[in-house]
Amino acid sequence: MRETQRETVQVSPLGDDLAFLDVVTEWDMVTVYQDWKTAIVVPPTFLPGSLPRIVAICNQKGGAGKTVTTLELAMALVAQGLRVRIIDADPQQASMSAWLRFFYPEGVASENRKNLKDLYFDDDVTLSDITYATPYEGLHLVPSFPDLEDVESKQPTGTDTLLRFQLRKNDDGIDVTLIDCGPKLGPLTASALVAADDVVIPVQAASGLDVMGAAALDRTIATVKKRLNPDLRVAGVILTDFTRSSLARKIGGGLAKRYPDAVIAPARQNVRIGDAQLARQPLRIFESGATTVLDYDRAARILFTRGR
Repeated sequence: MRETQRETVQVSPLGDDLAFLDVVTEWDMVTVYQDWKTAIVVPPTFLPGSLPRIVAICNQKGGAGKTVTTLELAMALVAQGLRVRIIDADPQQASMSAWLRFFYPEGVASENRKNLKDLYFDDDVTLSDITYATPYEGLHLVPSFPDLEDVESKQPTGTDTLLRFQLRKNDDGIDVTLIDCGPKLGPLTASALVAADDVVIPVQAASGLDVMGAAALDRTIATVKKRLNPDLRVAGVILTDFTRSSLARKIGGGLAKRYPDAVIAPARQNVRIGDAQLARQPLRIFESGATTVLDYDRAARILFTRGR
């Protein structure tokens, strides 16, 4: 792993006395709306995975909150003392690599700075070579840029299984790898799903189109499970931009029925996420007491570290 001499800061855990959502075993569609309370659903059948863990964050629909979800889950995990790697598998210009600062090693010329695209096209590049430190202790990033789109268009040999091959080595001491997928169900997303143990699906709580995108993702997951990764599972659904409404309640109930073994976790709306992105800071740093931060913190504890 490419380390840097730059100093990183430790991310502090949150206090236990904050306004966390309750945890329940099923999505409540029975209580009258006036008395209904938003809660995180952890079904009795949910089994947290052992570490190390590889998780793909994806939904075919753009704007569902994949990058926010990836970064805030990562920040919650490093606050617990875990070593986390984010892989930016989204070729868009406004992706994780534009939001999260990272450090190239000192003394490495710009022409020798590698990124995710090089992993697919250069047999001599390893995942360790392109894993860089960020300002936060325990958090590392594999960056990408718009030319990652070449993987989609040219599909070099072994695209489907290369990421799995590299991640299964895991000689970097990483506890959780989060793969931030792009909005297309193309070769890059397929590569992430083949590599992953779990899928976490962000769905906007007020968007029927996001639910349709998740349905399309279901078909891709089924194909990957059948052909290349039979143990892949949907571990969680994050209801992003969540505000209490009858529509959000209906969408949450439908997703809980579709994924009966998955955690369903609302992430309450925060209008300052855009400000955090412009400041190039995770929301957890930019506005640490925000309810959205609390929701991702609780979701991370449930999804990845229960029973650790």
